[in-house]
Amino acid sequence: MSFSLGLASLVLITVVWGSTFVIVKDALDTIAPSLLLAVRFTLAAFALAWVGFDRRAVRPALWLGLLGFVGFATQTVGLGITSASNAAFITGLSVVLTPVVAAVFWRRPLLRRDYIAAMVGFVGLTIIATRDGLSAVNAGDLLILITAVAYAVFIVYLGEVGRDVNANSLAFMQHVPMALLAWGWAAPGIAEIASVPASTWMAVAFLAIVATAGVAVLQVHAQRVVPAQLAALVFGLEPVFAAAFAYALLGEELGWRGIVGGVLLVAAIVYSQVEHTRAVPHAGETAPLLPDGELRPPGAGTTWREALSGDEPVDGER
Repeated sequence: MSFSLGLASLVLITVVWGSTFVIVKDALDTIAPSLLLAVRFTLAAFALAWVGFDRRAVRPALWLGLLGFVGFATQTVGLGITSASNAAFITGLSVVLTPVVAAVFWRRPLLRRDYIAAMVGFVGLTIIATRDGLSAVNAGDLLILITAVAYAVFIVYLGEVGRDVNANSLAFMQHVPMALLAWGWAAPGIAEIASVPASTWMAVAFLAIVATAGVAVLQVHAQRVVPAQLAALVFGLEPVFAAAFAYALLGEELGWRGIVGGVLLVAAIVYSQVEHTRAVPHAGETAPLLPDGELRPPGAGTTWREALSGDEPVDGER
């Protein structure tokens, strides 16, 4: 893959990520969050099953599956309450929270840039959430803040365990407990499957096969030819694309306060990622996979491009 094609692929991937917020919010009009996640995780697991099973990944996959389920459950329910643009910007805060989580649970040192990114990010979050007054802050915003924390823990833990197992197998295996938990949640309303329209099932299939499995495969190849610093900048645009989709398709408007808050949040996200990847001068590293195929920096014990890669050596093979 050429550099130009790789860069275009990363932009396309980021656009796909941004679209998922609007797709999920729209789908929630005709399907319960639990059922949406159960089918999404099941299809994603089947789509990634070709990578195979690694016994060493069983325990990490269980923990990652639990964290991923908490993150997606709170995000999906939250999307039914708050706006898609709010959800995207608040979820993006997980990148800024990563070093904080690493410091709290893994006793990693916090650098000056981590404090700066965290402060700027929270200021941006506050401006976005309160742009229509304190009374406008709703349960959906708070649920998606839990999503950001869950993703941050997911990211750091993934950075801790990603080197010890087959990365592709871990990406597949974590979806199994996620699917089981989601089906357990969806079981009381399982009869609703018959009333879900075909258009909603198509949206769920897109989320699972394109936005999860397809993105995971494409990104591995694209990030082999695109420098990590540039990739970080592209990924930081995810909330921007999400807000654009929300405006175009759902009629959501941020207003000038929301735009200011969004700019601050994106700046914090990009600053956090670029600073953490600045020491990597060339492409060739691959970032860890979030449950939906998104890639984020682990920020704990390893660079965010090497924590989970299909070509990552295991058992000391370097």
